Parts: sequence; C-alpha cells; structure tokens
Amino acid sequence: MAKQPPRGRKPRDDEREISRGREVPPPPSGLPVMPRPFNVEDIRDDGRTFVNVEATEAERAALATAYDLPSIASLKARYNVVKRGRLVTVTGDLQARLTQVCVVTLDPFESDLDQPAEMQYAPEALVAEAWERIAKAEASGSSAPVEDPPDVIVDGKIDLGSLTAEALALSLDPYPKKPGVEFEPLPEPEASPDESPFAKLARLKKDIGPGGA
Repeated sequence: MAKQPPRGRKPRDDEREISRGREVPPPPSGLPVMPRPFNVEDIRDDGRTFVNVEATEAERAALATAYDLPSIASLKARYNVVKRGRLVTVTGDLQARLTQVCVVTLDPFESDLDQPAEMQYAPEALVAEAWERIAKAEASGSSAPVEDPPDVIVDGKIDLGSLTAEALALSLDPYPKKPGVEFEPLPEPEASPDESPFAKLARLKKDIGPGGA
C-alpha cells in the first residue's frame, strides 16, 4: 500500500521525491475520504478485532468522480486489526463493483474487484524515524529494497475508511479493457523485396520526421 509522510508534519523535499510515483489519486474535493476513525485502545488482545467498512451512496459517487469512474455500485471491506507493541497492523479484503470505460472501445462495462488490503500504523515518532531511514538509504544509493513506512496514528485513532479508499485506488487498472477485448498492434510498413538497406534507413528517417532520430 502506498505510504505518505506523517500527517500533521510538512514533508521534506527528499520525502516528496521518495514518495513521488507511489501516491494514490487525491480524495474528492471537500469530502473527507470515507472517515471511519477507529480507536486503537479498542483493539482486543487476542488478535480478533474485526471491523467492517462500507461506503455510503454519497461517498461512492464522490469517489467515482475523484477516480474518473462512471459509477461505483458497491464498496466494502472487512479488516482484522491487530496491535503488537506500538505497531498496529490491519489486514483484510476489499470488494467493489464498479463501472469502468474500456480504453479500446470506449464502452462502459461493469467489473468486480476482490483485493487484499494491508497497512501498518505507528505513532508519529516511529513513522518519522522510518522516513529518515528511507532518506538515508536513497542518499547512499543503496539498491537494497526499502520497506514503506507505517501510516501515522492520529490522536489515538486510525482511519479505516481512508485505507479503503486508497486500496480501491491502487486496485484500479489504469488501462481497463472489456473482457475479450485486446489491443491491436499497428501494422509495420511493408518494404519492397529489392529495397536496399540505405533505402530502408532513408524511409525510416522520413517516417520519424525531423529531430526524431
């Protein structure tokens, strides 16, 4: 799941650079992203804290607009919330029925999503330390994989609605296609049987145009 710098603290330039490309689409303008705050003090010690989240009609409509979808008929998730020490881990499944537009035919079509979702949360100090480690690893040029930092626990709460909206955004195919529809590659220009290599090169440069080589 994509992670952002801790809420309530302005991200540094290096944090912006690291998180660029991992960002999810922004929330709908003027609408909190499905606010479903959950108090971490309510997490059971036996690891069996389950929370259901379901988007309202208004939230589905706003999210559809934000994510450029014709409509979202349903959006719900079920999470298991576990606390170990200062870390909170949320795992679960996201289910949605939505309408997308085929990038090939431009026809709308319905599709179902059934995707796992996972997120870790931690106090702001731990999250800041995780961002510092990422910044140092990036600065050193290390090629070792770096784990995304946890999201921050705000005022003793985590937002499972925001997690659901982000999980939906990350599950969307950026190039949706109707079932059975495929991209058709453009045909390659035919060359005459006796065309010389120099003639082929001249034709290629002509096709590319000035400054294309």
